[in-house]
Amino acid sequence: MDFTALCLGALIMTVSAALTGFAVVAARTSGGTGVWCEATVLDAGTHREWLLDCHRARNPRHALRWIRAQAPRLADRIDPPPDAPWAAPGTIRPYEPGEPYDPGGVGPADAAAVLRHRALEGIAHREALRVLEDGGLHVLTAPDGDGLRYRLSARALR
Repeated sequence: MDFTALCLGALIMTVSAALTGFAVVAARTSGGTGVWCEATVLDAGTHREWLLDCHRARNPRHALRWIRAQAPRLADRIDPPPDAPWAAPGTIRPYEPGEPYDPGGVGPADAAAVLRHRALEGIAHREALRVLEDGGLHVLTAPDGDGLRYRLSARALR
């Protein structure tokens, strides 16, 4: 990752955190029940965490729906598709074949691929729903090769 991309990413995260900070304060002070959802990025080197987005869901099912919607959205911001409408033609090019997605192997970490392919379906969905209904914390973490960890989380408010 080059220095310009790193600075641009930090700027985007800072502005996003400032804009969502108002929602965080409002949700935390309003009391009541529900499920608090967050999308964050953690720099493993500095142990700093930035809030990218947040949402207060009415119940665990809505929280998991929010996480399922945010995962591909966040993946497209980490690794935009070649046909991204906001980029000039030819700006974004796909990688050459040769490094397939390998979530458990020794290949390079690809946070966008993890977010795109780890949908909450079947057993994983039922387990996450059970954890949230019991008042626990559900976290989906996608590590990146640059020392970043993208997290989508949900926890019950009580």
